[in-house]
Amino acid sequence: MTLPFLITLDRDNCMGSGMCSFHAPTTFDIDDDMKVVLLDTRDDVAAIRAAAESCPKYVITLTERTTEIEL
Repeated sequence: MTLPFLITLDRDNCMGSGMCSFHAPTTFDIDDDMKVVLLDTRDDVAAIRAAAESCPKYVITLTERTTEIEL
């Protein structure tokens, strides 16, 4: 699935709360270092947005894709 945004993770600042994987379990997980990892983007857009918004350290950034064409 193509999402309307790009997902960027700031693993250095992740505290491993797991809120991301709670809201979007097929998109995010917490690894053995207690840091967020991107798995797949099979969760719906609302779940991924909720995961990003629920992160206590705001380490998940969603950047909207543009559809503008440069000439």
